[in-house]
Amino acid sequence: MTRSRRYLNNLPNAERIKQIAREILDNELKLDQALQDNARIKAEILTLESQILSFNTWEDPQKIKNTKSKLDQLGNGLQRNDKEIAHLKEEISNSKSLVDEEIREGLSKLFKKAKSNRDEAQQDIIKHQQLVEEAHNRLMDNPAEESENLREEWIRNLVKVSIVEEKLKNSEKELEAIKRVYRLEFG
Repeated sequence: MTRSRRYLNNLPNAERIKQIAREILDNELKLDQALQDNARIKAEILTLESQILSFNTWEDPQKIKNTKSKLDQLGNGLQRNDKEIAHLKEEISNSKSLVDEEIREGLSKLFKKAKSNRDEAQQDIIKHQQLVEEAHNRLMDNPAEESENLREEWIRNLVKVSIVEEKLKNSEKELEAIKRVYRLEFG
């Protein structure tokens, strides 16, 4: 797997992706072994074919028969190995497609959550801004004795607005980061 990016650990389905990645790695190791076995079998076949060509007609017919029998066995082994290689390549390809689907799904979930957080923050800002305006109006309309409590309420609401604005900025940054990752991964 070429993906070693940090965002993968933050996906809600990261464990599933890691499990599939381990399966891909296992299959790639099996594929490497099968390819090495194939190369070894082909080398043995070439050696035996060379021996058969070098045999004279007067040599022991049993020796020629044994060599041809061994050659047939190696040919059958090569065919089985080729089928296994094709199967492993297909498994690896399917698993990589599955990883892509899982990443898309995970990014989609993160995007929906970040979008929900952003929308919630926007609503909270509107709500708290209204509270700030109401507190400010009450502060201006009330006598000086009550103004200290109203002033504190007004300041608390201002602080809440700034906190929620920060939450909104973080949500928007998260949305942009998710979009950027998606574009990088899937163009």
